[in-house]
Amino acid sequence: MSTAPGTASDAPHGNTVPSCFVIGPIGDKHAEHGSPERRLYEESLRVYDEIVRAACREHELVPLRADAIADTGEITDQIHRRLQDDDIVIADVSSGNPNVMYELGFRIGRGKPVILIGESGRLPFDISQLRTIRFRRNESSLHEARDQLSRVLHEGVTRGFRPLAYTEAAVAPPGPTAASDDEDDDAPGIVDRLAQAEEQMEAVLTDIEAMGEALLQIAAVAEECTPQLDAANDGNAPASARLALVGKFSTAITEPAAVFRASSETFAERMVDIETGIHVMLDSMESLSPGELDKENEEFLHQIIEMAESTRSGTTQITEFGAMMKSVVGYSRLLRAPGSDIAVAVRTATSVLNRIDSLERRARSLLPAEPPSPDHDDTAAPPVLTAS
Repeated sequence: MSTAPGTASDAPHGNTVPSCFVIGPIGDKHAEHGSPERRLYEESLRVYDEIVRAACREHELVPLRADAIADTGEITDQIHRRLQDDDIVIADVSSGNPNVMYELGFRIGRGKPVILIGESGRLPFDISQLRTIRFRRNESSLHEARDQLSRVLHEGVTRGFRPLAYTEAAVAPPGPTAASDDEDDDAPGIVDRLAQAEEQMEAVLTDIEAMGEALLQIAAVAEECTPQLDAANDGNAPASARLALVGKFSTAITEPAAVFRASSETFAERMVDIETGIHVMLDSMESLSPGELDKENEEFLHQIIEMAESTRSGTTQITEFGAMMKSVVGYSRLLRAPGSDIAVAVRTATSVLNRIDSLERRARSLLPAEPPSPDHDDTAAPPVLTAS
């Protein structure tokens, strides 16, 4: 497995992760604002940030675009080395950029894994039959594409990236009833997504409660066993005696650790359904003029904010607990199994935080500014400072 040099600041410390190269239209960030080259840069950067980097971050992958290669030397040679050697290549094929198509052909010709993403309605004809994660340039569609890419990356990270994975032909049935590139008979509509969000909203709170209960059980066991372990250490007890205490602790936390992990994974899955539905509703609200936002809409926005705040509070406690458990797990191999469950649960729960923050920011931006308090007087004279 190769690793991506020049990206150490973003990579997990001490871990070897699959290298990930990203090809796609880049544009020119130094071009004049409003020019086609500058718009292309801004559009491609949004796709890279909101789909590619966001999905990779959930699996501790560090994606790299050609314009971020820090190595010295000929850029074309560096790109070819990446296309040849990196574990996975993600290709944004929107508009069929000639350089991108050449690089894609180079990669496929060597039988290496590649994942395609592209904007609906802008896919090049000659690869329109290849399986592609499609998106439109609105928040809900970009988030859905990110989740699709995340699932594909999860499969690759856990089972290995396979040559030509996810690029098998996906030919629509012939005839006048065949769906167009922009249609998907199985894709849920707005009402479907909102119904999913409503159905899952209360369940999310249940998941958070289940995680909290599991943490309390683990903490209670730790509170009971820690004095015994400290006494054994202070009294220079034989290693066998200390190992027996560690085994007792490990056995006691195994079940709640497994519950903690299962609850966190269910929580993350539910949030995918909720998040997509909420973004669809927020897209709809953004199209309204300020006076069209009714009381029901405002209540919905406040619900999002309350959900974000409660989730953030819960995941903050989870993160703090996970940091504490890291040192404990290193005490003995007997703790590795429950420790692994706890570590996965912490990563899974905290990975949702950035997405929750995005929902909250959008909700707050749509709420009308609150009027000043009746007790507030903007015309009041400033306080007079006097010498004592």
